[in-house]
Amino acid sequence: MKKLTMNSRRSVAALGLSVALAGSLVACSSADNGDAGGDNGGAEGVDVAGVIIQKDDELAAMLPEDVAAEGKLTAIQYDNAPADTFLDEDSNLVGWGPDLGRAVAATLGLEYEAEVSGAFDTFMPGIQNGRYDTSWASIIISDERLEVVDIVSAHESTTGVITNEGSGLTIAAPEDLCGLKVGALAGSAFLIQIEEIGEICEDAGESAPSVDSFPQQGAAVLAVQSDRIDAFMTAKGQLTWLFRDGSDVEGLEVQPLDYQPNLEGVAVGKDSGMTEPIAAALNKLIGDGSYEKILATWGIDFGLVETAEVNPAV
Repeated sequence: MKKLTMNSRRSVAALGLSVALAGSLVACSSADNGDAGGDNGGAEGVDVAGVIIQKDDELAAMLPEDVAAEGKLTAIQYDNAPADTFLDEDSNLVGWGPDLGRAVAATLGLEYEAEVSGAFDTFMPGIQNGRYDTSWASIIISDERLEVVDIVSAHESTTGVITNEGSGLTIAAPEDLCGLKVGALAGSAFLIQIEEIGEICEDAGESAPSVDSFPQQGAAVLAVQSDRIDAFMTAKGQLTWLFRDGSDVEGLEVQPLDYQPNLEGVAVGKDSGMTEPIAAALNKLIGDGSYEKILATWGIDFGLVETAEVNPAV
């Protein structure tokens, strides 16, 4: 697999790394980025990434009474995981995850209302305690997470790694990470993967990689660039987006490693009564082609699921 490199810095409007580096931003998503601003579609439907989404009365009837009465689908979204979920240069919440959230909400006759945060490790507790109904995209399905939330599958992702271009490293297999300093997002499933790779290394008589966790993706990228860590591990699709748009990735490269295909999806509170309506709405979007069109808007033409499953085996 050919390595992707970026030797010159370009300013790109679509990406918000610079926004994320300012700190953990928490804000409500606004109506002008496609979120509901008092309009859940009506007869004309809701425009999501150029796709008109109509309310499905039969699916809307599946909603818990309190949610239907309030008319909102609430979410907590990460601020810097493009193209999944991130802030653009105007601090609008964008990405295929929020767009799917908007589309599902519109299908159920609800308004999509999201808060944005850089503290990913607070997301599952926030959904578990009922503060938020959902979180969309970048939620890798794991046994540990399924103990505290439901997850509806929405996409299949693999794990990738970036390093400094001049590091001399070639990381094509998990064993190539042995003995290295590897970073991942705090609260992410990638930390678990690094621990699993550590066991592989030790079984082979090598040192396990040391692990550093970071509150934000931008901080991890800077740590690689400053040689504080050897590598940063995250979803391969997110790394591809970074290099496609060239935001602050000067001197970095994506390594050949394509590790552990994983289902990711929508985290939903257990016993909230929202899991089945969300799965049904997402399956309708898959069936009528809206799902594929929305993901294609973000350059995602890989890892599409044929069926949105509730808590699939991992």
